[in-house]
Amino acid sequence: MSVESIILFGYNEFARETARQIRYSYQRVVIYALNNGDVEQAQADGFEAHLADLEDNWEDLLSFDLAVTRIICALESEAENVFLTLSLRDRFPEAVIVALATTQENASKLRLAGANKVIAELQTTAHLIIERLEKPVTTRLFEALMDTQMDLKVAQIVLSEQSSALDKHINELLESTQRDIIILAVVDQRMSESFIFTAKGYNHLLNAGDVLVVIGYDKEIKAFKEEVGGVCETDRSHRSG
Repeated sequence: MSVESIILFGYNEFARETARQIRYSYQRVVIYALNNGDVEQAQADGFEAHLADLEDNWEDLLSFDLAVTRIICALESEAENVFLTLSLRDRFPEAVIVALATTQENASKLRLAGANKVIAELQTTAHLIIERLEKPVTTRLFEALMDTQMDLKVAQIVLSEQSSALDKHINELLESTQRDIIILAVVDQRMSESFIFTAKGYNHLLNAGDVLVVIGYDKEIKAFKEEVGGVCETDRSHRSG
């Protein structure tokens, strides 16, 4: 049974990027935040958003068919995230809950609290989710969003000198591709390999050597690579330094 709805608790930088890229993939994406500022930001971004209270009994969630819904606990406070997961599991024993953890210790707590899946070692509050280009992206969040099978992958596609994406803005590339992939970010080779979330990089003009960080199924990633004329990092020799 395919997923139809996403309930996302929290609206930090990574949660915003997640919400923005999945908004058209599901029938309903709803944000619950713990402060009015995040609620207002989510609403300004075009999402259905509500103010949440950790003492809530979550009656609002009864409007969702939990059999085709994923709940993502992405609060910045580890203690609050554990408490939220525990409360939701107690209230909705049949729900599929995905939780984000910043440490392995916190991941263990979230599993004990009832999370079906835990994405550990995720820098939810940092501006970077990779420390350097050669290090694989640490998150597997989008795998958990799609279904319960872990068959998605993360790839880094280097734009060649002949790439059809050259001189396009990221938003133009997002609009033109017909592939079922998520472009999470771009690494700009002209800016000391700085990592730019696509939510902030719409005006970035793509150049040869830029690296697109994408998430999707293997066949879709390969088709997208051929479409834009890029080279997967795994397809070429590992770069030094």
